[in-house]
Amino acid sequence: MGNSIVRIQSVDSIRLLAIISVIALHTTPFASNSYHVYIIIIQFARFAVPFFFVVSGYFWGLKIRGQPTPLIVTKNMAFRIGLIFLAWSFIYLLPFNNISAFFEYGMLGPLKMAYWKLTNLLQEPSNLLFQGTSVHLWFLMGLLYALFISFIFIQRKAEKELLVFASILYIIGVLLKSYADTPLGFHVEFNTRNGPFFSTLLFSSGYFLSQRMPNEKWFIYGIGLFFMGCLIHFVEIYLLMILYGTDLSHDYVFGTYLMGVGAAMLSLSNHKILQIRFFRNTGKMTLGIYAIHVIFVGLLSPVDKITNSPLWEVGFVVVVLVLSILSTHALSKIPILRRIVL
Repeated sequence: MGNSIVRIQSVDSIRLLAIISVIALHTTPFASNSYHVYIIIIQFARFAVPFFFVVSGYFWGLKIRGQPTPLIVTKNMAFRIGLIFLAWSFIYLLPFNNISAFFEYGMLGPLKMAYWKLTNLLQEPSNLLFQGTSVHLWFLMGLLYALFISFIFIQRKAEKELLVFASILYIIGVLLKSYADTPLGFHVEFNTRNGPFFSTLLFSSGYFLSQRMPNEKWFIYGIGLFFMGCLIHFVEIYLLMILYGTDLSHDYVFGTYLMGVGAAMLSLSNHKILQIRFFRNTGKMTLGIYAIHVIFVGLLSPVDKITNSPLWEVGFVVVVLVLSILSTHALSKIPILRRIVL
């Protein structure tokens, strides 16, 4: 894999906070009983996936530094992403993943849902290229597209062109999604969250950050960028609602980019305050938690539908997190599965 990279403890700490945010995005706390609290939580949580893209680009950049060609490192990384994507796409196609379907469709519910999912994939095979058999797997394909595009430009020593191209992709992604109802945007059937639109700029930003030596000042810079991004992000979604009647729940707007970069810089500072032993140890399991948590969200969804308690709104996130951590730890002990969870 190229040069040996020293693990940055604070990155693992922020990884844990980010994966908790991802779980919150999928468990939608307070969505049914306090919409504005839900929006605040969910929109703050939007930093998580951009953060993961940036730190992925950062460590890729470190690994190819000093190499005569980034090809070997890139091939190894692409193979690993592809393996994880295919493995979990297969897992999410299995009937056991749909146990909650017993409550809706009877004894054969899980088999029915597996069949319907397979049928949908055959009818729309393009979905497999962008999100696999579970919607959250889009991140892996977005990462793969970003890696490929960045490699092409870096191989040709066209870093400035990469920045321009990636920025154009991001702008297009925003205009075709969150800004679709504005005079600048327009509607398309394709979800620009998937693919290279947002991932490429974030990933390449991580690569550019890898050209600089991080220090504790990055902690302050990261906090500043993060909260600036939050301010812009929230102002954007509010104005979009007031002026164009859009929903307050958005994946990406322009401020989201700064949230992701800010969180990444914060994590790369390796500041002492972020070196929390439990956080950094658990943060190492982020891949497995990310991959498996949707199973537990599905299993607990019947409970969520009949429970209307503030305690449960928080508890749902905690229970999914704990079950995901325990499952990841257990799967990591099986050699053949270790590569798809750690």
